Amino acid sequence: MERRKRSTGLLHVVAGFFLIANAGTYNQEHNYEQLAAVVPVYAIALLSLVYGFMRKRLDPQARYNHWLRLMQFLVFAVLGVLLTNTGKSLTAVSLFLWAGITLLLLFTERKVFHDTALLLKEDGIHVPGYFRDHVLPWTIIEELVLRQDYVTILRKDKKYVQLELLSPVSGPETDQINRYCKEQIAQFSQHIIES
Repeated sequence: MERRKRSTGLLHVVAGFFLIANAGTYNQEHNYEQLAAVVPVYAIALLSLVYGFMRKRLDPQARYNHWLRLMQFLVFAVLGVLLTNTGKSLTAVSLFLWAGITLLLLFTERKVFHDTALLLKEDGIHVPGYFRDHVLPWTIIEELVLRQDYVTILRKDKKYVQLELLSPVSGPETDQINRYCKEQIAQFSQHIIES
């Protein structure tokens, strides 16, 4: 997750340079007569470059990352449509590909920059993923150990999941969560034995 957070700025810079290059291609195809049509492209490209180089200082919580990715997606798609009619089909395809990539980044980075929370429910432990939550049913869990700084989920197949906690959990909360998990594990183990 941390590696993905660090690479976000670089991906904005690459997208900005790619937008500038393709807006230039569009201008050349139209002999610089439709400059007004690509001014928004240059604006989003410049915004992407500034945001990419200064993201940590300007937006450490990444509140605007989602909106910038959405604008990049729209600009890539519109520029792809505009270049489709000029005979630059390879360039148009690459722009549509970039539109797809930015759309994918829009969703994955949204998960990366928002704190994740494990949910303990009746059917199991819900672990957040990029596109959907992963559910670890109580029937496959052997033990859950919650400490103040991390949680370890031991599975019956001798695999485990260990996650670092972003905020410490108090002693009474730790005891309450551990007790609930032991009850759930015991309850589902009991159902398997009786079946």
